[in-house]
Amino acid sequence: MDDVLKLVIGIDGGATYSHGAAATLDGRVLAVTHSTSMNFTGSYQKEVRRRMNELVRELELQLPFSNEIIHYTVSAAGIFNEATVDQKEKLCGKIYPWKQTRLVGDSVAGYQAATLGKPGVLVICGTGTSVIVGNLESKFTHLGGWGPLLEDKGSAYWIAVKAIRAAINDFENTGEKTAITSTLCKLYEIKNIQGIVPLIYHPEFTRDKFAILAARIDKALEGKDKVFQKICEEAGKEVANLTITAVEKANLDISPLPIFFSGGVLTFNHHAQKSFEKTLRDRFQVMLSQPKLPTVLGSVILALRESGVSITRDIVAQLNKSYHDVDELSKA
Repeated sequence: MDDVLKLVIGIDGGATYSHGAAATLDGRVLAVTHSTSMNFTGSYQKEVRRRMNELVRELELQLPFSNEIIHYTVSAAGIFNEATVDQKEKLCGKIYPWKQTRLVGDSVAGYQAATLGKPGVLVICGTGTSVIVGNLESKFTHLGGWGPLLEDKGSAYWIAVKAIRAAINDFENTGEKTAITSTLCKLYEIKNIQGIVPLIYHPEFTRDKFAILAARIDKALEGKDKVFQKICEEAGKEVANLTITAVEKANLDISPLPIFFSGGVLTFNHHAQKSFEKTLRDRFQVMLSQPKLPTVLGSVILALRESGVSITRDIVAQLNKSYHDVDELSKA
């Protein structure tokens, strides 16, 4: 038994994409895998469990035969902070050993990956919008993450819905003329915007597809449409205002304020990003950067901590390098 390799597994279950990684206790990532959405509240539980099971099985197939998984950490979209017993049973039952498993919100894992547990702010703006702030007393404030029906302002889903509404207003002559209309017609090969109704109300047109649509519109318009530009600028401002509220609520008084951002809207949408940054700089002196590690490694770090491992600089560097090495090999 002395030769058995002890490992931890971290799962990042995002609203659009999911990832998994297995690592040794000294931070060597041995296996990486990827999947689609694993949203706890936005998908059927059976489907979420199926995808989670696939992620774990694919990781296990890449590992040495003689191994022992001593801890699992699963982060899932649609969960605030720590999962309830009921949530854990529904999502993890019979897939993971209960006493060796921790189920948290995806923003919790994201925060660990971004700040390595130090005081700061993580702003996630992809399919949904979520802000998590850790203060000097190691207490956390979490705003947003309410999902599309309760309006995650500034999210990719929010942008897509606003864009479709703008196209409808254009078609009905109740709003400004916009190239969004012709772009949607071209993307979906429809005669006019009325043709989009059966498409977006189809059960398979899930929230992650709305998020992808926002990126497709942005790419197609190349920043040349004023109506879409205004929507994106409003998105950035809304996310920044949520961030300001979270920082003030958390009583985090650090200057410059370390703010980490992730998600497609703040990473790739130029107008949203500029508006986000300007609104923040009007209120705080900030240090903006992207997370230090991928979110899935935040889940791995939490699993390592649960296993009694101290997270040192060497372990962080080892995790980062080996993860990218294994991920590149898996794509070859």
